[in-house]
Amino acid sequence: MIHIHIEDLDNIDWKIINELLRDGRISLVKLGRKVGLSHPSVKVRLSKLMKSSLIKIQANIDVTKLGFNLALINVEVEDLSLINNELEVLRRCLRVILLMIKSGDYNLTLLTAYRDVRELEAFIERRIRRLPKVKRISIETVRIAKPIFIPWLISLENNPDCINECENCDLRRCVIACPGCVIRMVGGDK
Repeated sequence: MIHIHIEDLDNIDWKIINELLRDGRISLVKLGRKVGLSHPSVKVRLSKLMKSSLIKIQANIDVTKLGFNLALINVEVEDLSLINNELEVLRRCLRVILLMIKSGDYNLTLLTAYRDVRELEAFIERRIRRLPKVKRISIETVRIAKPIFIPWLISLENNPDCINECENCDLRRCVIACPGCVIRMVGGDK
């Protein structure tokens, strides 16, 4: 991986980044015209930016169009170093759009998606309250004003934690299924 520092970027790099933020599907030819370079030169710069992991080209979605609501879950954990494994599971969890470790009254914040309050409650009870040394939790429902489109990987493919947990969950096997089931969330179970 190439390491890039802010001082390594020139005005053309910033123009390329801004144009891609406006339209991630812009052609290299059109991008070159907008920034004043040939498309091979744009390709070289773009490749450098991507290899350095400074930018990533991806699809972003408006979760509200899929019928999801959003909640910020603020958690105060006595000692974050005690929950490294749990943080990794949360990082891969389909419900979690953003996971932030922070300073202040709460040291962990999650932006999570849910369709109804029962799903949110189930996620909090089965995932958040079970974290070791949780002192308190605060939940806020939110709407995203900017950006409207956000990165959210909503696929069970690379998520063995959620698949195993949901497939082995007692609530999933009973008539009153867990409303927080991730498999149900993405339409993998009826």
